[in-house]
Amino acid sequence: MLIIVLAVLVVLTLLATAVATSAERAIRAAQADADRFQSELAMTGTRETLLFLLATQRQTIAGLTVNESDASASATPPGENDDPDGFTALPVGNEIRLDSTPYQGLAQTRFALQDDRGLLSVNWAGSILRFALYKSLDVPDGDWNGLDAKRLDYQDPDDLHRLNGAEKAQYQREGLPPPTNRTLTTPLELRRIPGWNKILADMDDARLLSTLTLAQTVDLNINTAPAPLLELLPGLSPQNAARMTELRRAAPFLSIRQAQETFGITPVFEEVLSLFAIPSGNLILWDERSGARRLLHWTLTPLETDGPPWRIDYEVTLPRGNESDQAVVGTPQTPLFAQPDQAGERQ
Repeated sequence: MLIIVLAVLVVLTLLATAVATSAERAIRAAQADADRFQSELAMTGTRETLLFLLATQRQTIAGLTVNESDASASATPPGENDDPDGFTALPVGNEIRLDSTPYQGLAQTRFALQDDRGLLSVNWAGSILRFALYKSLDVPDGDWNGLDAKRLDYQDPDDLHRLNGAEKAQYQREGLPPPTNRTLTTPLELRRIPGWNKILADMDDARLLSTLTLAQTVDLNINTAPAPLLELLPGLSPQNAARMTELRRAAPFLSIRQAQETFGITPVFEEVLSLFAIPSGNLILWDERSGARRLLHWTLTPLETDGPPWRIDYEVTLPRGNESDQAVVGTPQTPLFAQPDQAGERQ
């Protein structure tokens, strides 16, 4: 009898252990699902808040303003060359920078905004910047015109073969999908073009999307361009490009000529430089806990009548990078990003 009782106790103990283990596993799974849901909710909330700000708040030379009424009150009084309604392009002090500076969003979400004019437009930039890009990627100068020809052949609606270009037959020989004969949809599509697929092979998607754009802009915004792109400017050394990005964090450049004289940019190339953003760019979102990381390209459409005043051109899921190593400058100065009160606390 004693042996039977002991056996029953052992069985019951094993059953209890199994139930406890299963319950613990279920609780952990439920908590992970809840964390993923909260992460997704915070990323979506951060995304929609920023799109709202982009569509409703004005931009200055320093970036996207927030709390416009407070900023206007503290801004420098408009001068004779400013907008008659009192708006000025001068910084007001509360802007979200558009140069991929990381900020704190909702909950554990981080974000960064990048102006399209701070990137290189492969379809619109002049030969000065395009050829400087090819040189930085160690492309022999004899291949530069061929890269341009292949890019144009890929997008034009005909099958005519440009000099050093590529049409359907060459794509078939190289085992590549045929050219779409339409405008590129994302910079990532460059990987499908002969020649381009080789020079971009060592560039991951995140770096490619933070270097190239398809926006219709011919110049480069020295207030938002990352240092590797500033280095493409004739006469600008890598050291001075790094100095430019450091100095503009304290105050944006107010004059192209001043930047040229201070940092040694060749004056003849002034036409490829700008100080102002355009109404399109990248929004990068990531979450510290889940590791989720996304990039979406937005374009403002204020004249849209049947939809929101913005358009999402494409959205890309990126592998997790080194975002945790980036110092977040803080939370934008707007109640839209205020953290909820903790239990038992009042703001």
